Amino acid sequence: MGLGNLFERRSAINVGDTPTWEDPAFWASKGKFTFSGKRVSNQDALTFPAVLYCVSLIADSVAALPVDTYIAGKQNKQVNNPKWLDQPNPFMTRFDFWHRIMTSLLMDGNAFIYTQRDDSGSVVALYPLDPRVVHIEPVNDGREVKFIVNGEPFDRSVILWIPAFTVPGQARGLSPLENARQAVGLGLTAEEFGARFFGQGTAMTGIIQHPGNPSRDQALMLREMFRKQHSGINNSHSLGILTGGATWQNITITPEQSQFLDTRRFQKTEIALIYRVPANQVDPTVTSSWGSGVEEQNRWFIDQTLSPWLIRIEQSISTYLLPGNRYIKFNLDARLRAKTSERYQAYATGIQYGFINADRIAELEDWEPLPDGLGETYYRPANLTPVTEETVKPVPVPAPLVPDANANDPNSNSGNDDPNNGKGVDGNQGPGNAND
Repeated sequence: MGLGNLFERRSAINVGDTPTWEDPAFWASKGKFTFSGKRVSNQDALTFPAVLYCVSLIADSVAALPVDTYIAGKQNKQVNNPKWLDQPNPFMTRFDFWHRIMTSLLMDGNAFIYTQRDDSGSVVALYPLDPRVVHIEPVNDGREVKFIVNGEPFDRSVILWIPAFTVPGQARGLSPLENARQAVGLGLTAEEFGARFFGQGTAMTGIIQHPGNPSRDQALMLREMFRKQHSGINNSHSLGILTGGATWQNITITPEQSQFLDTRRFQKTEIALIYRVPANQVDPTVTSSWGSGVEEQNRWFIDQTLSPWLIRIEQSISTYLLPGNRYIKFNLDARLRAKTSERYQAYATGIQYGFINADRIAELEDWEPLPDGLGETYYRPANLTPVTEETVKPVPVPAPLVPDANANDPNSNSGNDDPNNGKGVDGNQGPGNAND
């Protein structure tokens, strides 16, 4: 049974499906307990602001990049994209599709794509799958894999698998959140502690000491009355009154004593390290060490954060979905876009040395091309003449003129047409001599 038939039934593969309680994936989706006592699942991790920021930052950045198709060769010619690359399926935009793929990679460590094909085997649509319903099973002694999707087996001709960080001996990519669940759990615990700290009156944890011997009901009533009057953010800093000789003993330590603020700040930095995001992106109090300018920091973010993810996707799509020597590349020009004056200076250099034309500049700047094909012309440095077959031919260089060594010799016969310098053939002076 093909995956296309299952997909058409809409009952076997649904992106939003969740496992039932009998399925082990159900318990995995609930997350594992951490040493901080907090259970951490992928969904729980997204409630930690640092995780949500890093995931959305990378996913948004990748999804916003244009994708181009090329034919490998001497000049790597750019060609039109296949339709499924510009709009992967009728239900998703290109941005939405790549955002879901990146979210799967960043959270689960794996992205699975159902490739819908026509009768000739050509790809016509791509659909992202929920990684929780896909099981990877090695076959042929681990040389190949097959995918079990809701109980149905499929091979790589139907399911495109893009793994993230992998280790030898494991068929599935490692989940960043699964491997860093202790850091995420500590961050969530610190968030909960802060919320409870302020929600319960900020500093009202302690013991009421009574000199008498109240009954259990009296003690519970006294505690409940005191809690209602002083717990909660609305009752913070209110004046407390105790009667009957009762006293209050504060047992709450300050946030500084418990290193609460430092813990919250450190956990943000750890999450940034997990996703290779500059720490100053998630914590403005951290000073960046990757350059003082925006361009330097943007360059670092592209090289260290985005590029490994882009290469994974480019190689997977090019290897398994494109025919022959075609390949795709994400266009980073938009991310590297310089200031207006710097761009125009770069364009002028490109025009002068003939590796860019006016129409290409118009395309990069989202302008209309020049009319009548004027922008298609390339130029070269020699007086900015059009590059044609005639002008690209080497210009013949004339032989250098050798100066006459006797040109300035008064005794030479330079300028005299008589090879005998006025003398006869026998060496005597010719006719018209004064001695005749």
